[in-house]
Amino acid sequence: MPVSFIQSLIPLLPRFAEEDGDFYSIHRDVLIDALSHQHELDRSLSENTVTLIESLLNTLAVLDTEHLKRGEWCFVSFPAQLMALSILTAISDHNSRLFAPSFWNTQGISNDKKDQQRDVLRTLETARVKNHAYYQVQPIRYCYVAWSIIKLDNQVLFYQREDTKKRFDKSAGDYGLIGGRANQNDVSSVDKVAVLKALQSPHSALIKEALPETLKRELREEAGLLFETHYTFTPWRALKPYQQVQGTAPNHALTEYYLDIFQIELTLEGYLYLLEKIKGDERLVWFSLDEIAKGETSDGKMAYIKALFDDFDNDRTALKTALQELPDSFNSAYLCQLSKYGLTLPFDHHKPLIAGVLGKEKSLKIEPSEYQLKLLLALAAHLRGFEFETLPQTIRLHPLGWLEVKHDPSLQRELIQLATLLKSADVDFNIENVRDTFFRLSITPEIVNFDESLFSFVLKQSDLDRVETKIAVSMHRESFDTAIGRVKGKTEEFKLTLEFVSRLKDLAEKDWNADNEYAVKIEDAYKKGLHKDATFLALGLRALIRREVGMIKVTIPFIKK
Repeated sequence: MPVSFIQSLIPLLPRFAEEDGDFYSIHRDVLIDALSHQHELDRSLSENTVTLIESLLNTLAVLDTEHLKRGEWCFVSFPAQLMALSILTAISDHNSRLFAPSFWNTQGISNDKKDQQRDVLRTLETARVKNHAYYQVQPIRYCYVAWSIIKLDNQVLFYQREDTKKRFDKSAGDYGLIGGRANQNDVSSVDKVAVLKALQSPHSALIKEALPETLKRELREEAGLLFETHYTFTPWRALKPYQQVQGTAPNHALTEYYLDIFQIELTLEGYLYLLEKIKGDERLVWFSLDEIAKGETSDGKMAYIKALFDDFDNDRTALKTALQELPDSFNSAYLCQLSKYGLTLPFDHHKPLIAGVLGKEKSLKIEPSEYQLKLLLALAAHLRGFEFETLPQTIRLHPLGWLEVKHDPSLQRELIQLATLLKSADVDFNIENVRDTFFRLSITPEIVNFDESLFSFVLKQSDLDRVETKIAVSMHRESFDTAIGRVKGKTEEFKLTLEFVSRLKDLAEKDWNADNEYAVKIEDAYKKGLHKDATFLALGLRALIRREVGMIKVTIPFIKK
């Protein structure tokens, strides 16, 4: 359409008074005839020109719709007339532009320039969506996204979005699942034209098939995780497409999103790496399942998972249930998980290791060296979560009982030999070894205990002479040496009834037959109370009271102060 057509049309436009509201309309046939006459055009060409400009002005909402139904052009106001003249004059003038020649450049520009681009696109796209005459609005941007679910202990890992401070809808959330949108580098095809067209088209099978590569790249960029070394994955859920006026940086438009979510399975190395990564990266944040359902953490961090909510029809309970059903991303099952089993470690290598069901423990047929016993004590202490005073630089302690040994071949060999010894003894537990670097005593932590000589029960005589219902007593565990450092001592205080403490004292001061009614009642009270206390159990004592050779006895000394 030559600009001369528009230049000829501008003087023919109807007018609206700047004051008092006078106006007039003009029929589109008049405009068509005028263009045909002035330029000696075929009427169909003039009609096409008028139709195109009418569509443009109608899109800008400057023409009165009732007049349009009658085939007439009439501006709705004087500002509407100015808008029409501004646009048509700019189109018909080779020297006019609505924006500077470099306005839409994106390479090497400042954030202010990006914000200006974003403001323009957001205004136009928001208005287009809001004022669309029909339900289905046509997107102009398509986004294919791979998200990950890294779940541990009923929590899911989120990552702070890069454009948190740039979004207009602050309620949308500032933390998303780790992942991101596909780009052309994720697609193996060498046909760049086909790839770009696919990226900017709806329901592209080519791009959807490339989302696993997107996932690998995003996990590497956002969490430092390497595929196969740190994790593997399986598809979990392909969400229903959804639309939103949104976009990173200036790429702001009505976008249709296609999201695939993948469940992550961490390797041991990946699990340990990720825990360290989270400690040093405040952008990585755990959301509990309740917080995900709510969409917000207790300290105000908001989850950006609208697509996930929409896919569950905003049924937050159903979403929480679906996430609960997912297994954890790291399975740390111990080789020995016998719930009624117990292992007690001595501090003298000449004494046996004791294991078995409470009351039926037996000496194990295993004879570790003095150093091997200290190694075993180190692994057991870390497994139970005991704190070490010092550690060699070659040792790092990790959760779930894992001990990492680097640049110490001698210690690695000793641990391997100890594992071989345990395996040859055919006991119910052993040492796990991953690449001769990560080691742990593989037994449920709660059933690993330490020699009774470490422990004492401390109370004050003055408290025994008082009349209070409850008094404070302490359980103390001494510090002890291991092959990798000294373990700190630990004291925990408990509030127990004066009656129970007095009876414990009676039980400790003399021998009682196992069928003695008074002693049995004390034992029952202990089993129903203190023996179930998590703080008490965490100290590492197998039992405060036990039966032995037809007797009931307190296993550790009572110390009165």
